[in-house]
Amino acid sequence: MAVTSFNIDDKLNETLERLKLHYNAGSKAEVLRKAIALLNIAARNEEPDGSLVIRHGDKETKVLRK
Repeated sequence: MAVTSFNIDDKLNETLERLKLHYNAGSKAEVLRKAIALLNIAARNEEPDGSLVIRHGDKETKVLRK
């Protein structure tokens, strides 16, 4: 397995910690792996204009990539 390291600011670290607790993840690295997997799914399913449609029940939200 490849090893990568990088620096993150305090705000991102706090976000990772909250997500770690929310998803009962074993580590912040696990949270990042889940986030990358989700981003990969989003990239494969984006619209031709780069937007992504998120559905929750009957509600739909279109998110434009900037």
